[in-house]
Amino acid sequence: MKNSDSAKPDSSPSQSDIDHIELTATAWTILGFLSLQPRSGYEIREAAKRSVRFFWGISDGQLYPQLKILEDLALIEAPKGVERPRSRQRWQLTDTGKEALRKWLVSPSAHLQMRDENLVKFLFAGQEGPALLLHLIRERRESFTWFLNAIKETQPGSSWEGSKEDSSLAGPLLLQHYGIDFAETVLDWCDQAEVSLLTPKNKKASSDKEESL
Repeated sequence: MKNSDSAKPDSSPSQSDIDHIELTATAWTILGFLSLQPRSGYEIREAAKRSVRFFWGISDGQLYPQLKILEDLALIEAPKGVERPRSRQRWQLTDTGKEALRKWLVSPSAHLQMRDENLVKFLFAGQEGPALLLHLIRERRESFTWFLNAIKETQPGSSWEGSKEDSSLAGPLLLQHYGIDFAETVLDWCDQAEVSLLTPKNKKASSDKEESL
C-alpha cells in the first residue's frame, strides 16, 4: 500500500482487519468501479447510472460519505493527495482496497431479492377482473421495453481511459447480454399473458371494467 508520508507509522489494516471489513452496498460498488480505473465521485455516479443502477443502486446521498469512510479505512487514496473540490477529487484503490475487493468478489453472494411493485400488484389485481391484469401487463411491457432499449444503448467500457485489456470487458459484456436476455424473456411473458387473458371468456369480463381504469 502506498504511503506518501514516510515519517508516519504504517497504519495499514492487518490481514485480520481486511477479513472482517463490512461495507455497505454503495461502498463495495465504489471499490468495484475504482478497480477499473481511478475516478472521481461524479464519475463513479455517472458510471453507475450507465450500468448497475438497474440492479445495484448507488445512492447520491451516500456516495460522498462512503468515499470518506473508504479513505479513512485506507481502502482508497488520492493519487496526488487530496485536492479541491472534493466532488471532482479522483480516487484509486490502495493495495488494501484491492485485497478487500478481491475477498468480497469470491465471498458467497446474497440470495436474490427483488423489489418489483408491478409484480406485487398481480397478487391482488385478479379480484378486480381481467381488465386490471391487462393494464398491469401493458405497464410491465412498457417498462421492460424501455429497459431493453437502455441496455442495448449501453457501450461497456466506453468511458474507460485508454485501451483496457479485452479480458476486462468480459464481465460487463456478459452482464449486458444477461440484461438483454432477461428483458426479452419478460416481454415474451407479457405477450403470452396478454393472449391468455384475451380469450373470449376473459375478453368479455375485461371490456366490462376497462373504462374504469
